[in-house]
Amino acid sequence: MKNLIVMSLALSAASAYAADDASHSLSAVTIIGSEEKAQQVAGSAHVIDAEELAKFEYTDIQKILAGVPGVTFRNEEGYGLRPNISIRGTRDDRSGKITLMEDSVLIAPAPYSASSAYYFPTAGRINGVEVMKGASAIKNGPYTVGGALNLLSTPIPETFGGKVNLEYGANNMIRNYATVGDSKQNYGWMIEGQKHQVDGFDKIQNADNDTGFKKDDVMAKFRVNSDRSSDVYHQLDLKIQHSTEMSDQTYVGLTEADFKNDAHSRYGLTQQDEMNNEHNEVTLSHLVEFGSTQITTTGYFIEFERDWFKVDKIGGDGINNVIDCANTGNCGSNITTQTDAIAILHGEQAAAIKIKHNNRSYESKGIQTRIAHQLSAGDIDHNIEFGARYHEDQEDRSQPTETWQQDVNGNLTYDSIGAPDKRLTKATAWSAYFSDDIQFGDWVVSPGVRHESYEIKRKGSDSKETEQNVTLLGLGASYKVNEQLIVFAGMHEGHSPSPNDGASDPEEALNSELGMRFINQGFYAETTAFYSDYSNLLGTCTASGGAGECSIGDASNAGEATVQGLELLVNYDHNLNQALTVPMGITYTYTDAKFDTSFDDGGVWGEVDKGDKMPSLADQQVQLRIGLNHVSGFSADMNVSYYSDTCSTAACGINEDIDAYTVVDLAGRYQINQQARVYAAVENVFDSEDVVARAPKNGARAQKPLTAMVGVSYSF
Repeated sequence: MKNLIVMSLALSAASAYAADDASHSLSAVTIIGSEEKAQQVAGSAHVIDAEELAKFEYTDIQKILAGVPGVTFRNEEGYGLRPNISIRGTRDDRSGKITLMEDSVLIAPAPYSASSAYYFPTAGRINGVEVMKGASAIKNGPYTVGGALNLLSTPIPETFGGKVNLEYGANNMIRNYATVGDSKQNYGWMIEGQKHQVDGFDKIQNADNDTGFKKDDVMAKFRVNSDRSSDVYHQLDLKIQHSTEMSDQTYVGLTEADFKNDAHSRYGLTQQDEMNNEHNEVTLSHLVEFGSTQITTTGYFIEFERDWFKVDKIGGDGINNVIDCANTGNCGSNITTQTDAIAILHGEQAAAIKIKHNNRSYESKGIQTRIAHQLSAGDIDHNIEFGARYHEDQEDRSQPTETWQQDVNGNLTYDSIGAPDKRLTKATAWSAYFSDDIQFGDWVVSPGVRHESYEIKRKGSDSKETEQNVTLLGLGASYKVNEQLIVFAGMHEGHSPSPNDGASDPEEALNSELGMRFINQGFYAETTAFYSDYSNLLGTCTASGGAGECSIGDASNAGEATVQGLELLVNYDHNLNQALTVPMGITYTYTDAKFDTSFDDGGVWGEVDKGDKMPSLADQQVQLRIGLNHVSGFSADMNVSYYSDTCSTAACGINEDIDAYTVVDLAGRYQINQQARVYAAVENVFDSEDVVARAPKNGARAQKPLTAMVGVSYSF
């Protein structure tokens, strides 16, 4: 995995803004910087570049991140439309406990007031990925316990050029992608578009509806700049992005018996379930560079609207309860027998189906600046960085529920609609950080400090308010033992904002890491031990997660918890002869995440005993990689990914276990000439069917089945 460049990162990212005299490009705003700079400082971070992304042409961000140690995830619909990503044991639900960015701008719909990532950038248009963990995360808030993810958009090219990708695959999958752009002495531009659609691999009982999605994404960038040789260099970049999605996804999984009968079946009562959303983003960035100083200022305005029309209650009972009743006979007061529950799910018994418009609009806007300065004092070099951000976001809910009547033949008929539940949540936040990479001899010492001040107000059916001021400290250090070996260590205070329920405390943890990396003639190895001591673990009630019934948006303090683990990454390029190279690698993550207190909150975490493992978090995750590159232009790669068993709740009751499973993916490509390339990929080669998730709403879910696609790419 030659181009999965693993790099070290201190609390400072001044190197990210070190000037390239030949390009001066702010088209894709990176945080990590160059490999050479990163290998000299403390901490751990990872970069996946465009060449690596092109190997499998994955459009699922979870597949892309599977080779990064310390990053785990929970599957859901098989496409990664709304990923559930965890870094070093953070709660994975809708990636709500990590800092998500695109080009260094917060990209979750409402990062403070509603952090659940119901929008995620289209992975098929992403040009690179940066993952920051440990002490390096303190400068990328507001979620600083586990880490941060920065997605890099396609940059404006230095000369006229572009690319076209055309793909066709299983289940009538079509993906068309194109980009074109150019740069002159004092300006540049780029336009990019992608159209991606698939009918889906699940089959709905008593209906012929699709279960896939349609997603369109268009982006344009424009740049004006002073002469590149100017003593004081100025650059102004405008980025405009628009996307729409229609996906036929549901929160209703399968009972145990139905999963064993057909893992890719869906109940007919979900035939109306559909997500529609629209995302619009405008960012304006200014760069000024003079001497050894760079100042980057970015203003951003983002709107996201979505309506997920999906089953909320069945026969008066929640989805969790109906699935449990059908599985075990443990029934509620509305559907009272196991026989009735099974018959209703199969569309063989009449029942009222409540389908809610999960209709929400989001707004996120702000302005941020980063000042990077390099200076030397004798034998000591400093990379100093200061950053500040003012941010506002909001989530506006208006969620009516429709009643549909199911007859004994599984047909659904509209009945009525109720009054909407309304809620408006607003957040205002100031944040700032200061860091310095101090290099002397073979040492780099990196102190840093971050301050967060935010206010979150909720009005509507349930009005509440939260206000917090917090200062976080961090320290990292690295020592270059010799030309091949570097050891590093770091410690930092982590914080995740308290929610808008007005009662819960913020999430706080003291985090530390100790690692080493070794580089020698095509061989790279890095291993890191990490430890997070939570003084308060926080969980938020969402429809996509939770162990029981709870009020959406409320939170639960889980108290003390401990997360510890080990990360390993090894990559080696073996030259068989002058014509043939075999790249190979392994990524291993061990995570031991446990509650240190006993409690029962009834919904977010459920019943928890001291020593219980955190839910939906596999202890062990492994990816083996091997490839074959020939000078003729042919190359092939295989990824073998293994995930150990876990449970969907801390209590791990009956029908809450999640299988250990292995997925094998293959990809091959042939470079016809400098411009043209043909490629093919097969995911889940052995068509494995395992219970890989039981959330949302407790039903069993399988991984994406065996799928194949072919494509052609032309660059100019």
